[in-house]
Amino acid sequence: MSQEARHGFGGGASGARRNIRIGDRRTSIKLEPEMWDALAEICARTEKNLNQICTEVHGANNANEPDEDSGSANFTSELRVFILDFYRANARQA
Repeated sequence: MSQEARHGFGGGASGARRNIRIGDRRTSIKLEPEMWDALAEICARTEKNLNQICTEVHGANNANEPDEDSGSANFTSELRVFILDFYRANARQA
């Protein structure tokens, strides 16, 4: 099994919309292929799967609003910021 498949990125689909789980909720989100690639790399580096990362990002940003629609544009923005912050932190350490 490939590293991408292990972390929830398998299937080889070129589409930018993917199904994910945030806690017990299933939803789909749409991101650019480069963002999916970055998330796959983050999953590999942190040894977490996509659903774990998405649950953590959603939980950290919506602690006071648990009923917010996790498939919204706000959540995809939160993921983009998470990706940016991850790589910034790594750049600072280098």
